[in-house]
Amino acid sequence: MPVKLNHYWTVIHGRRNDYEKFIINKFIPKVNKLGLHTVAGWCVLVGAYSEIFFECVSNDLDQLEKALQHPTYKEIKAQLLKYVKNYKTKVLVKTGKIDSYSTDIHSETVKFIQMWDLISGKKKEYGQYVINEFYPLLEDLGISVASEWEVLIGDGPGIICEGRARDVDNLVGNLQSKKFQRAKQRLKEYVEHYESRILTFHVHKQKGYKSESYDIISN
Repeated sequence: MPVKLNHYWTVIHGRRNDYEKFIINKFIPKVNKLGLHTVAGWCVLVGAYSEIFFECVSNDLDQLEKALQHPTYKEIKAQLLKYVKNYKTKVLVKTGKIDSYSTDIHSETVKFIQMWDLISGKKKEYGQYVINEFYPLLEDLGISVASEWEVLIGDGPGIICEGRARDVDNLVGNLQSKKFQRAKQRLKEYVEHYESRILTFHVHKQKGYKSESYDIISN
């Protein structure tokens, strides 16, 4: 089962040009060779968190663990820290509730990420609500739910709903709709510590799976 490794960081002021060359020419090729396939890099457009969210995926936890312990990973991470600050990571596994996750993402895609913790004793009711009502509503609003993830290692909230949309203006309009606002309030009967953010491309993959052809998108 695929396991996701998310990196979060902020680029050090004045190091942007060197950082971009490093990411494209060194960081991505080396982590890809370790089996940490670079899906994309994202920049936070709306919402509070790190400036950059860098998305990698491995085949399973064993492969991820081997990659993180490899000398090449430790070396490339040390080099990365010359260009970024506030670095942290999360390891995510799928919850199994919904899954249409793909590593091939259209160039016009924006991400709508929602996060929350389950209220104790509400797990069953929560599962019924998101599967039968909340996630279908997101799809109706043009937000494709790629997957629901659980944070295995890293700070909370502990559940992440990964949504994708094609048009940021339509996305914002739909998030302001009464339909979504009512659905979110209903969701909060079962969850707490709700957060959300909208992300746009920072690094986009140009070719197929395991390709090393990536472009930096200026933000």
